[in-house]
Amino acid sequence: MQQNAKELAAQVNKTLNDLGVPTNNRERASILSKMLDITKQQAWGLLEGSILLDNTLLKKIASELEVEL
Repeated sequence: MQQNAKELAAQVNKTLNDLGVPTNNRERASILSKMLDITKQQAWGLLEGSILLDNTLLKKIASELEVEL
């Protein structure tokens, strides 16, 4: 489970890099929380790979960032 969270974090961070989102984690978490309509804490956990999200939010991420699950 933890490995999946780390892999998801790496993919999300790579996609955000490709989109030109600032690399500062505080800014990045704020932007991601607004993009996905989640709390900053959830965004931070997602970016750090410390949480794994439910399927609904995973689908929303894939749609918003235009990546496959």
